[in-house]
Amino acid sequence: MLPSCVYFFHSGLLTFRFIAAAFLFNAQVGRIADRGAEFVSAKEWMRICFELLELLKAHKKAIRRAAVSTFGYIAKAIGPQDVLHTLLNNLKVQDRQMRVCTTVAVAIVAETCGPFTVLPALMNEYRVPELNIQNGVLKAMSFMFEYIGEMGKDYIYAVTPLLEDALMDRDAVHRQTGCAAVKHLSLGVAGLGCEDALIHLLNFVWPNIFEESPHVIQATCDAIEGLMVSLGPNVILAYTVQGLYHPARRVREIYWKIYNMLYIYAADSMVLGFPVIEDEGENFYARTTLELFI
Repeated sequence: MLPSCVYFFHSGLLTFRFIAAAFLFNAQVGRIADRGAEFVSAKEWMRICFELLELLKAHKKAIRRAAVSTFGYIAKAIGPQDVLHTLLNNLKVQDRQMRVCTTVAVAIVAETCGPFTVLPALMNEYRVPELNIQNGVLKAMSFMFEYIGEMGKDYIYAVTPLLEDALMDRDAVHRQTGCAAVKHLSLGVAGLGCEDALIHLLNFVWPNIFEESPHVIQATCDAIEGLMVSLGPNVILAYTVQGLYHPARRVREIYWKIYNMLYIYAADSMVLGFPVIEDEGENFYARTTLELFI
């Protein structure tokens, strides 16, 4: 009779072999879809898509990453519509890991086939009154804007009403994910002339600074940082000045936190945004060099 440690070693070896085989299978399928898609029928690719959904449950991150990349290659091979339909249906499941991997796969399909092929279906799916699906759509948008970068300028006006709705929602996770989407969107379109839509989104992001959940506060601060890059620090400073000396300590705390964030990232740019104060006797507040430059 073999000792238990030998059985444990054998079972561990089998598990490792299974993981390695799954990873290699994903890599090979992706490579075939990328370089020789015409040798396999569309129906067979769809069957593989359904099989890949099961691999999104894998414990190993490498397998999940290979699986979501393969969705992009398959979408490129047979067109995004069928693949997207499969993925959007998968947003209904309860397992969070499956849903997060699905949103990444949707974003990769958008990056591979163009956001215009994915956004209409995503925005239509947001109309379903179910929290998991709506959160999944927002997360997919967040990843998509992260991946497509400056291409977001073509879609910012289309998605603004949807992000408005998310940032006004009663559910805190909606607002958190909406802030994440705004962050990636604003970083992507910095300097591309979309300031009107970004200021509009800032007006919806700003009230969330008073949230109690640390996750929502962090997401809101991240969105404000992204908007600071695209709108300039002085726009954010104009919003911040009003609350720095508020009577309530809790209000002052968050406003000073945002002010300190601005000061760390863009202290030199903020000089232009400070209010002009009249001189008082021996105290001179005029910035003559700046005024001469202006």
